[in-house]
Amino acid sequence: MGYDMYLVRSPEGEDAAYEAASRAFDAAVKHRDGLSLSYDHPEHRAAQESVTRAYDAMEAVRTTHFHLTTWAMSECRALMDHFGMLVTAQPPCRPAPEAHKTACGQTVLTPAGNTAAVQLEQYHQALEERLSWAPPQPEGIAAHKLGGDEGWTVTPGEIHAALAAYATSRAADPALLSEVIEDADWWPGWIDYLKHAADHGGFRTYGPPVT
Repeated sequence: MGYDMYLVRSPEGEDAAYEAASRAFDAAVKHRDGLSLSYDHPEHRAAQESVTRAYDAMEAVRTTHFHLTTWAMSECRALMDHFGMLVTAQPPCRPAPEAHKTACGQTVLTPAGNTAAVQLEQYHQALEERLSWAPPQPEGIAAHKLGGDEGWTVTPGEIHAALAAYATSRAADPALLSEVIEDADWWPGWIDYLKHAADHGGFRTYGPPVT
């Protein structure tokens, strides 16, 4: 359990590369499981090493996803707030389905061009605009976007502002940064992910709501 972040737009070729790596991992697992040997048998140990390598290769390809445990995300928010990377923002109200003449939770497919289909698409677009809303000139990442299961979208503009604030703060207190990296070894990877996300449309967050 925890928080999962996903890029809005996958890097070119990554989805296909991940699928290929996943197939290689599945093949390695199938080969190991088909040996019917004891765990300490040399051939089984070699097969397990192949599975481990295939899994690591598969995960190395996947740059769209970043995971933080519930505790780590709590630390992450505290650190980002300390470095001036977070801001408090009030998102627009959730659009009412009735305003788009559709029913909440409607999932029935309708023919292209059908009035109901157009109205449903407009409702979904209004939902997405709410989830990705940010001030015209953001000063950081809206804190509420780092939680909840709606899929809040952190925009490239918010990320750039947050990274700029971080660059200023870390320069003012380099000793604190060393302590952060020592206590939270995931932090450098998180900063790299933010930079990566800024070049790929931002990222969406899924996890427990912010309290």
